[in-house]
Amino acid sequence: MKFDYNEEVMQRSNNIPILVEFSAPSCGPCQWMEKLLVELTKENSGRFEFVSLPVTEVPQIVNELDIKSNPTTILFSHGREIARLSGALPKIAIEQWLNDHLS
Repeated sequence: MKFDYNEEVMQRSNNIPILVEFSAPSCGPCQWMEKLLVELTKENSGRFEFVSLPVTEVPQIVNELDIKSNPTTILFSHGREIARLSGALPKIAIEQWLNDHLS
């Protein structure tokens, strides 16, 4: 089944913020970041949902969002990008970033 970005991210973000990690399969920091974001999603149950998207599967969206590096993590709410992170960061930095943008 093909991923429907409009439905899975843009429309769902009207109900709950959606955290999207754009990554590459061979990217070590991307894999580490995905595990960390899954953990944070569980710890913050109900505050946001998480989706990981391989850039190779959504090249048009990568282009539209001007994603230049992997991993890139974007927080969407009400169909809009509200914050963006590039690279892999420590858990405490991501927690602070989430708190800043979800409060």
